Order: sequence, then structure tokens, then C-alpha cells
Amino acid sequence: MAKTKTNTKTVIQLVKIKITGGISSMLTFMRGREKRGEGFNVGTAIIIGIIAIAFILMMAFSFGLAMVMGFQMFYKRCIWLYFPMGVVCATVFSLVGTIFAAQSYLFESKDNDLLLSMPIKPSSVLLSRMLALYFLNFIYSNLIFFPVGLAYGLFFRFNVVTFLYFIISALMIPLLATALSCVFGYITGKISEKIPNKNLLSVVFGFFMIALLSVVGLNFGNILGVLMNNIDMVADDVRKYVIILYWYGTASSGGNVLGLIPIVLLTVVLTYLVFLFLSKQFLKIVTRKVSMKKKKYVEKPMKKTNIQLMLIKKEVGYFFSIPAYVMNAGMSTIMSIMLGVGILARGNVIVEWLPRMFPDASSNLMALAIGSSLALCCTINDVTAPSISLEGKTMWLLKSTPVKPMNVFLAKALLAPIVSLPGVIFTSVASALMLDLTSVDIMFIIFIPILACLFSGFLGICVNMKIPRFDWTNEITVIKQSLSVIFTLLLSMFFTAVPFVLAIVPAAYLEDFSSLWSYGICIIYFLLLVLLEVFYLATDGKRIWNSF
Repeated sequence: MAKTKTNTKTVIQLVKIKITGGISSMLTFMRGREKRGEGFNVGTAIIIGIIAIAFILMMAFSFGLAMVMGFQMFYKRCIWLYFPMGVVCATVFSLVGTIFAAQSYLFESKDNDLLLSMPIKPSSVLLSRMLALYFLNFIYSNLIFFPVGLAYGLFFRFNVVTFLYFIISALMIPLLATALSCVFGYITGKISEKIPNKNLLSVVFGFFMIALLSVVGLNFGNILGVLMNNIDMVADDVRKYVIILYWYGTASSGGNVLGLIPIVLLTVVLTYLVFLFLSKQFLKIVTRKVSMKKKKYVEKPMKKTNIQLMLIKKEVGYFFSIPAYVMNAGMSTIMSIMLGVGILARGNVIVEWLPRMFPDASSNLMALAIGSSLALCCTINDVTAPSISLEGKTMWLLKSTPVKPMNVFLAKALLAPIVSLPGVIFTSVASALMLDLTSVDIMFIIFIPILACLFSGFLGICVNMKIPRFDWTNEITVIKQSLSVIFTLLLSMFFTAVPFVLAIVPAAYLEDFSSLWSYGICIIYFLLLVLLEVFYLATDGKRIWNSF
């Protein structure tokens, strides 16, 4: 009995450390590995405000959608489908939010060796990770399900039974999403063991899922319209083929409350079975050594390598070695390519309609519009925002080499235009083929996004130097959840939009507005910003780097 209490207490403590550590480290300004500075109140307030606004907007969207669907279900006399559809939507949304992080979150944390060296059962470590993942899924799922319940309360007032029904459902959905994401994480890990380049597989699959979600998002209105027009047919199919959801739905609309038991029981049993299976495999998974094919050494003459080129190769290699890094920080390339595809598909429409929308516009308006759109896409590329933090406890290796700090900063900053270059070239070629542009316009479309990328790259380093995060146990916490990434994205998008507003507005309404003025405004603006960033890194940045 005492052993059970000890294990329970240990699991609770591990969950507490995982959750509170993640939150506090995201909101705390780090000053070094040994010394943690106090949180800056203004920065903490800003980040909490941004998160709160994002949550409110997401819940407002979910509430509006739930109201519309509720009216339609009430009209078609299938209100029992309301909560089952809410469960499906909330589970899918939560699963999308955590499915890519499940494998690294459960099995690839940097503190695995430390925890397993302690008198803690591997099953306790796994349970704490699953509970922490449950907490994350709880937040994701209730961004959807809480507004669903609120909308339901406006249709039919809650009583004690329906309120308990809602609470049980809100606790059940993240449990189901946690079980499914754990299964996916395990399967992904097993598949990657059989494939030589598992990082490439993860990146390709991740981008495929992102592209699929983008297609669904772009056609969301059409999908919603079809669903609403055929909601009665959907209800009939659910009644026939997904009987467990039908029982669950009828329990919410005045039917037998016992209809809630099968889906809850199925969720609990599924999660328990997943835990039992993974607990038996956990120690083997986290301690496995992936066998690699031995390479035969071939003697070659040694060559002297340029230090700057070596550092750039290091940054590029490290970027492509972490799939989560590529998928989260490399989205600008995908967006740029999508812009180019849009120009290839609808370039004739742009050529036809732009003069009608702005009859007094100058001839360079189209190039400004394409260049600004491409530059904004590129600034979403935040590859440098976590780059200092990712050095982590191995930073001493880099600092022990005879390399100047500015060489390190330049190599990291150049990673941004390198990653974005394929999208820039593709969209530039598409613009040259489909739009009526001069050679000067094409050069502007190529040059200005690269310059914007360079600005964004140096900005990410400047921000990350001020607020690094070295206490991470998994790279994904730095790449997705660090304060420097959020600040870099917001600042880079704001500062990138400024020159284009100053150039596009006059170009849209003044026919005689010179191309030299419009292009010059953008180029000089970004050059000045880059020079300011370089000056900061050469002075304060160098001092901060040496203090790490």
C-alpha cells in the first residue's frame, strides 16, 4: 500500500514539474544556464494577453459554428447529433494539435536518462508523460467543446443531468485524443526504425498533413455548406453505422442516460490498454540504439575549409536533422510556393482585375503586391528565433573553438534566406511567366523577399539573445513554445508590413508614382534595419554571447 502511494505521489510530482516547468520557463526571461533572471512583467503580460486573445477568438469561432449547426439540427429534428458532432470535432482538433509532438513528447525527452537512473518505475515516467499530454489535449479540446456546451445551453437550459453529462464528456474527449496520439507516436517510431532517413519521412508526412489541412481550410465554407444541407443524411448514417455515437447522442437529448456509458467505457479501456502496452515497451523504446550501416573509410586529402562556410553547413544540417524544426520554422517556403502556384493558376485573373480595382495605379503596383506578399510569407520563417536556445548545454563546444561571435550570428541569420530561397525563386519564375512585369520588377520580387528574410533572420537572433531558453528537455518546447519565437513572428510581420504600406498605397492611387521611389523605400528600409541589427549583435550581442 505504501509503495502504491509512493508511486502515485511520484507521478503527481512528475506531472507537476512537467506542466509548471513548461509554463514558467516560457514566461521567464532566461539570462544564462546557471542564473535565471526574474520574469519581466511587461513581457509576461504581453504573452499572456496574446494567448488569451487567441483563445477567445478560437472559442468565439467555435461558438458561432456551434450555434449555426444547432439551428440546422433543430430544424431537421436531429438535435441528438449535436454533442456527438462536437465530440468528433473536438477530438480531431486536439489530435491535430498534439499528434506530431506525441513521439518526442513521450519517448525522446532529454531527461529520460536522468529519470530512469532514479528509483522510479518506467511505467510511472510514462504515466506522467501521458497525464501531461492529457493536460495539453484538455486545453485544445475544450477550445471547441466548451463553446459547444455554451451554445447548447442557449438552446436548452442545463439541468443537473445534462450538466454532469457535459462535464463527463469534457473530461473524456482529451482522454480519447491522448490515447490516439500515443498510438500514432508509437507507430511513427516503429516505422522510422525501418527507414534509413526517418527525418525525411517525418518531414514529408508532416508537410502532407499540413497541405491536407490547408486544403480543408480553404474549402471550409463549401464543406460546411454541404454538411448543413445534408445533416439529416449524416444523422441516418451515424444511427446505422456508428451506434455508439447514436447512444451517446440520445443520452444528451432526453433519452436513456445509460447511453453515455459505452463511449466512456470504450475510451477508458482503450487508454488503459494503450498504457499497458506502452509501459511494457517504454524502457526498450527510450534506451534503444538504432543500428546504422557502417561506412567504409576512404582516405582523402585534407582540405582547409572556410570557417564561415563550415558554420553555415552546421546550421543547415542541424535544421534538417529535426523534423519538428523543419515543419514549424520552414512553413514560409510552403506558403511562398503556394503563392507561386496561385499565380500560375490565376495569373490571368490578376492581370485582368487589378487595373479595374485601381484604375489610377502606377505600373509597378503588381510587382509591389507580389513582392510584399512574398516578403510577408518569408518573415513567417522563424528558423533563427530558437537557434540560440537550441545550442543548449552544448554551447560550450562552439564557444571553445576559435570562432568569432559575429561569424556564428551571420551563419544563423543566413539560414533564413537559404530556407526561403526555393519558394522565392519559384514564385518569381511564376510571376515572370504569367504577369506583365519588366526585368526590374522581377529583380525586385527576387531581391526584396531575400532582404526581408535576412532582416527576420537577424531579428530572431537578437530576440533570442535577450530571452534564451536553455532549460528544455525536448527541442519542440523551444521551437514551438518559447517566448522568442512568438515575439520574433509578431515583430517581423509588423516591421515587414510598414514599408510596403508606405509604397503600395501611393502606387495604388497615383499613376505617376515612380518605381524608383516605391522600390527604394522598401530596399533602404530593410537595409537600415539589417544594419541596426548587425550593430546590436556586434556590441551588446557579443557581450551577451560571452556571458552565456
